Amino acid sequence: MELAKFGNWTVDVFKIEWVGNPQIQFTITIPNIINTGAHKSGILYQWLIEVAGDNRFSPEDIYSLNTAFFYALDIFRHEIEIPGYALLAETLKEQQQILDERKNACGMPLGKFTDDRSKWFGKLYKH
Repeated sequence: MELAKFGNWTVDVFKIEWVGNPQIQFTITIPNIINTGAHKSGILYQWLIEVAGDNRFSPEDIYSLNTAFFYALDIFRHEIEIPGYALLAETLKEQQQILDERKNACGMPLGKFTDDRSKWFGKLYKH
């Protein structure tokens, strides 16, 4: 049962899942939502960093995932132990750095995504 939808992401009692186009298999199960990994800035939430580095997702898609992520953390806060909100701040800081690097590499503006995704993706994959 879907609890909420944020952009192209749905949250249900089992997972956060990408349901947009292009069709990408990207699912975060609720028990694994708090997975962390080592990154440039230290230990961070894995999923929010992983999606930022995936050029198939627009900045809007990534920001929508952030919202879905926060929503799921709040809804399931009694079922999962959340490492802490300072970790969220550091994760978002590094995520934005990754998005800035993507912008600089492709010369594409971050912000509103154009309707013609093929031009944007084509430019991303040429680099």
